[in-house]
Amino acid sequence: MPKILILGSGRDLDREHMLASVAAEHDVVLAQESLATWEIRYADSVHRIAADDLTSVLLLARKESVDAVLTWEEAWIETAAATTSALRLPGHPVPSARACRDKHRLHQAWAAAGVPSAQSVLVTDEVQALRAAAELGYPVVVKPRSGTGGTGVRLVRSPADLARAYAGAAGDDGALVQEYLDGPQISVESVLVHSGRLHVVAAGSRHVGPGPGLATASRLISVPQQAEHLASVRRAVDAAHAALGLCEGVTHTEVRMTADGPRLIGLNARLGGDLISRLVPLATGVDLVAAAVDTALGRQPRLRHTRRRTAGIIFRYGDTVEDTVPTSRPARLPDGVESLWTAPEAPAARFGGRIGHAIVVADDYTTCQVQLEKAYAALLPDFGSAIAVLPGSEPSASISDGTLVT
Repeated sequence: MPKILILGSGRDLDREHMLASVAAEHDVVLAQESLATWEIRYADSVHRIAADDLTSVLLLARKESVDAVLTWEEAWIETAAATTSALRLPGHPVPSARACRDKHRLHQAWAAAGVPSAQSVLVTDEVQALRAAAELGYPVVVKPRSGTGGTGVRLVRSPADLARAYAGAAGDDGALVQEYLDGPQISVESVLVHSGRLHVVAAGSRHVGPGPGLATASRLISVPQQAEHLASVRRAVDAAHAALGLCEGVTHTEVRMTADGPRLIGLNARLGGDLISRLVPLATGVDLVAAAVDTALGRQPRLRHTRRRTAGIIFRYGDTVEDTVPTSRPARLPDGVESLWTAPEAPAARFGGRIGHAIVVADDYTTCQVQLEKAYAALLPDFGSAIAVLPGSEPSASISDGTLVT
């Protein structure tokens, strides 16, 4: 049985299904920064190592004679690339991984290659941020130079809001001020094999909530809808990967469909978040986690679609990150709901501000939208005042609670 070194496990809510999938058919050696809890049932051994401690990771990989190295955690991307390079295993070159981690390098590479993408300016103080925003024109997006999950990202509509946004995004290496692109947002899930051959597996829509944080409100992956997106998006996504020199693995790309055509927003050299790796197999039949393992082992992944459905997820957020939600569950799941999770009695910050989500599967995009709205209403409807955001629908009041129902 092949032995896989997994770097970083992540939060069980988002990542347990990934680790369970890998462990079902492989021996797992896990390296992570925190003490192991839920991971113990899946890993043959667990080792506490800092994400930037390449020396310790290499010692572990050689001692365990691992056959592949894999990560789905942003903090480990560069270390994973350095490890595969040192061991001559399939993976991304270190400069490519570093560019994906550093949004400034990412946009520099795209600009140099002529990839259609959002204009982005690196700033190191508030004065520079104000100047960049004025040149780009409001609204702008202010975001950290590195990071993941939308942490520190803010939509800024006027100079009065810029100081707070910059303070929340800036690190020792500054922050980015980026033009805001108007138009539908598309996510593209791809697999790179054989030193850069790109296979687009799925495309889906991403919808953000009404607040300045641009948090994901819902996502839909739809095979019937893909044709209209992929023809125009594919060229831009191909160019984006080529400009970065990415080689082997699963990637997640965010694109805005503007009036002037597709424009790239970001690219992650890993499996996407927001439980996309659960949505894609429900819609297409393609297992992205298995594809990530296969490419890490140098095998040809199974990428043929065996389903033509629409899968969606909708999130419920607490009104504040301090919200604590009473535990309860719906008496029964609404039609089409594949699973529904509601948070236990804990501050919403523990779950990235989210206090519930529902995953829905339907035969078509419109039906999936309707069923997502109904599922959202099943998430603690008597709590709070947050709204669901879906395309082509009126916002509807509702909420979420404390357990997984499948």
